[in-house]
Amino acid sequence: MAGALALNTYKTVNVAVTTGITTVYVAPSGVASIHLFSVVSNISSGISTVTIFYNKSGTQYELINNAKIPATDALNPISGSLVLETGDKIEIQGSSNSTMKYTLSILESAK
Repeated sequence: MAGALALNTYKTVNVAVTTGITTVYVAPSGVASIHLFSVVSNISSGISTVTIFYNKSGTQYELINNAKIPATDALNPISGSLVLETGDKIEIQGSSNSTMKYTLSILESAK
């Protein structure tokens, strides 16, 4: 069926972590969004800290707060699934610029 929305769409989002709060993903309308996997990689030679937020209607909830990641190591900050409704956001903030990268995998299912 031409032009029809795919039943399931898998998305991977990659961002460089900065000291400002960065919006990584915003759940669109018309789909159910499910967090499948995420990882924060520390690519520096020192310890870095990271905070990941779930933002619902403008209210931030820390999923992980100031987690320390050793040099050249990684952290899986969200174990299990997280269902995101329209407009919900995943946001990230680090202790320094250019020391960490965040990868997020999302499943969007048509409603």
